[in-house]
Amino acid sequence: MANLVLIGMLAAAVTASPAPPATLKVSGGNVSGLAMADGSTIYYGIPYAAAPAGERRWKPPAERAPWSGVLDARKPASACVQENVGWNGEFLAGASEDCLTLSIRAPASAGKSRLPVLVYIHGGSNSAAGAGNMAEDALHREGVLMVRIQYRLGLFGFMGLDALREESPNKTSGNYALLDQIAALKWVKANIAAFGGDPGNITISGNSSGAYDALLLTISPLAKGLFQKAILQAAAPGAPMTAQQNEELGKVVLERLKLPQGAAGLAQLRALPADTIIKAGLKLPVRAGIDPSFLWEQQVVDGYVLPYAYNEAYAKGAGRGIAIIIGSNRQELGADRKAEVVPAMLASAFGTQAGAARALYGEDARLGSMPTQLMTDMWFRCPVNWLTARMLKATPKVWRYEFGYGVPGSGRPPEHTSEMHYVYNAVPAAAVEGAWPPLQRYWANFLRKGDPNGSGLPPWPAMGPRASYLSVAPEGTAAGEGLRSAICELMYKERDYPASPVAPG
Repeated sequence: MANLVLIGMLAAAVTASPAPPATLKVSGGNVSGLAMADGSTIYYGIPYAAAPAGERRWKPPAERAPWSGVLDARKPASACVQENVGWNGEFLAGASEDCLTLSIRAPASAGKSRLPVLVYIHGGSNSAAGAGNMAEDALHREGVLMVRIQYRLGLFGFMGLDALREESPNKTSGNYALLDQIAALKWVKANIAAFGGDPGNITISGNSSGAYDALLLTISPLAKGLFQKAILQAAAPGAPMTAQQNEELGKVVLERLKLPQGAAGLAQLRALPADTIIKAGLKLPVRAGIDPSFLWEQQVVDGYVLPYAYNEAYAKGAGRGIAIIIGSNRQELGADRKAEVVPAMLASAFGTQAGAARALYGEDARLGSMPTQLMTDMWFRCPVNWLTARMLKATPKVWRYEFGYGVPGSGRPPEHTSEMHYVYNAVPAAAVEGAWPPLQRYWANFLRKGDPNGSGLPPWPAMGPRASYLSVAPEGTAAGEGLRSAICELMYKERDYPASPVAPG
């Protein structure tokens, strides 16, 4: 009898195990992924381009040579080489220059109908992190096919150099990371149908620097037609700079390494270990008035990937017809700054309008300390005001939000990246009805049909001439108008571009 029970238990265990995923054919060869208990499948580390190492450093991504057999895509891929910024230990371990890969999570329903596709660009100040582990992702349960991409970081992804420009058929240097992202989008468009995705319904998204990169893709002519929608979570758009200004950074790297300028120095640079180059690129000089954290988050107007700075790009019709969700958290950054830096922050953000701006600020428990209010305004809220005013000239389909929840269970106020948990992770079974923000449902509606509104959700009006936005906060989810408009009008009274102002302290 005991043996019969044991046999029954073993049979049940076998029945409950996920079925092995099918082998799929993609550009480059066959791939097999990791079957998950909910019926979905994860495919980690599929190459979309050749390794940008050695002679391929600081060149546009090249096609990957086909592989033989079946690519085992069951383990997270190595991240791109990167500096140690303190929090990125999991990505530093095993980091490689052979990193131009993407990961996909396809729901159990994939193949039964063409599913909307979300291509996520990771954050990390464009100098750290990677696609990471997708095991905790849950957005696929909304009938969405998830893709996460990796791209070159820091010096390897953004550095300019006159010798690079001279060897380039496009007479340009820098923005290699954006070229990587464009190559990944081309791969997705060509291959995603094999996973059950709809190549005609692709949304790009990101958080922080990933959102900033996605923003730049919406105005790059090279990315036109590769996606239809964009979700920009806490983008902090960097000030535009010329290709020549970016090339000065490359010259500093050569000087620090005691290498000659020109083609000879570039050849030696390509032969050095990646770690040596990363060390030479630490604490590079930034232009006056630019916060050092924006080193690799400045818009490089290179004449090719980005032919025009924001304002001129929008004036020429960039982003036309792209549906956009854009917003940030009620408190983003600045909680670590002390009150004594407030005068310097006001001067940095407002210039001669600092006195008038100070009169508009006050204590506000929901918005945080004065440094938090200032930093959130000058890097997030007010640049979004400026950007959306121009986006609306290209498309009426712009929805803005402000998110007011902290990390689940933390007891903390909202902060940079806290919305990620509510977008990408599963709603806890114990969550009280109405107490968990419906961000994931809004996102899923937008991914499916280009409009976040849907049954059972508070109405979210498109921005329009009233500058409408949706506040998603513990006190309720409701529409408002003119978010911080008086303060932001002062901030942009003396400039007409996102400024990346210095946040001392």
